[in-house]
Amino acid sequence: MAQTNPIHASPLEDGKDALASEQEVDDVIEAIGTGVWQYALIVLLGALFLADSVEVSLLSFLYECVGAAFDLTTFEAASVVSVVFGGEVVGALVAGAVSDQAGRKGVALVSGLGVAVFGLASAYAPDYGTFISFRGAVGIFLGTFAVPFDLLAEMLPAKTRGQALIWLEVGWALGAMYACAAAWVALPISSWRSLTVACAAPPAFVFLGLLYCLDESPRFLIDQGRRAEAAAIFRRVAAKNGSSNDPAVVAAIAKVADGESAPPDAATESSLTIAKQKLAELFDAKLRPVTAPVWVIWFCFGLNYYGITLLVTRIYATGDDDDFKCTFKYGLIFATFSAELLGALALVPTIDLFGRVPCQVATYAGTCAALLPLGLGATDGPFDFVCLFVALAAATASCSATWVHVAELYPTHVRSTAHTAAYVVSRLGAFLSSYVVDSGLSIVAATWVLIATAALAAGASATLRETANERLV
Repeated sequence: MAQTNPIHASPLEDGKDALASEQEVDDVIEAIGTGVWQYALIVLLGALFLADSVEVSLLSFLYECVGAAFDLTTFEAASVVSVVFGGEVVGALVAGAVSDQAGRKGVALVSGLGVAVFGLASAYAPDYGTFISFRGAVGIFLGTFAVPFDLLAEMLPAKTRGQALIWLEVGWALGAMYACAAAWVALPISSWRSLTVACAAPPAFVFLGLLYCLDESPRFLIDQGRRAEAAAIFRRVAAKNGSSNDPAVVAAIAKVADGESAPPDAATESSLTIAKQKLAELFDAKLRPVTAPVWVIWFCFGLNYYGITLLVTRIYATGDDDDFKCTFKYGLIFATFSAELLGALALVPTIDLFGRVPCQVATYAGTCAALLPLGLGATDGPFDFVCLFVALAAATASCSATWVHVAELYPTHVRSTAHTAAYVVSRLGAFLSSYVVDSGLSIVAATWVLIATAALAAGASATLRETANERLV
């Protein structure tokens, strides 16, 4: 059996010599290749990301509409946005530990269900306190969405992983456009409550799809010593991909199935203790040089990306900038948010061609360049649309590359912990975005904060190792 990579060796792996090596897992995944099963999973999890994006993009409209409906102060209205990101912090902290110990599938199912239930409930909230409580609950379940991303990453061959994961980000972009279109239809003829109901529908349908189709990550199962379950899933995947009779596939799966499983008493420590150890491992001597810049990048992109989306609705809301209003220049907002689709699609052919690091550095720098005219006062007229469009496209591309990169930088036994920890850091940045953009700061001053965070993310990205075409460890 192949030896564990010493770069990623961990105290948590003591006593797991009987587990299948990562080489064995990769042999099966590479032999099966990319086919119908992976394509179906991309569509399904892309829809999950669409649902996430719908709920987050909704916030740009709720700030204005709920502020007007409940006669809120500026701080209270900004809290409508920030409570969701605060909830995401809580959800991500729980999800990472649960996913690395109990599995990816259950967390993904709970995500879709929780977002649908509390998203719908918030549409019928009678007062501000109830509304913000339900939106906080939505945030908790949104905070788990890094886990299904890792599930897909763990089932893809190295040569197609980058492009496949970017298609999830295309789902995100389509979700933003859905939210804008729903606002365009619902708000002029009804109210923010109708818009909130429309935005709760996609998570409900996605949950039903996940319930019927989703499998556990075989890589996780093997890491836990559950070889028979992993082999059964691999056989189903091979059958769906039409490669179940391929001798190389049969031999690779047999090697996984015939190995030793973990002994029944292998896990003697409490779940909380293991979770703390996994989190601490992110800052040991081997992983600290990765985790430190990763956290800087994720904080910056959280503040930068969500700050830009809020800036769009602030600039294109009608009326006095000092008052709440629930009417917008819907055509301009929809056109601007379509930039997200362009940004995500631009990465499909380039993420593997140029690599994760160059794509991040270039797109974060592009965000800075696009925002610069707004920082110099160009906040009125057709030129501001061009600036916002390019900035949002570049920000979406940079975030997409960052999501792919973090899933590849860490070993399987801490992957979800690392990814959700980075997700938490990004949500801290997102939490602050509403207080930066929807606050007493002028548009010019807020834009300079966004420029600074994009520049810092570009610099931190340049310090990370390239992972394109590498097998996961």
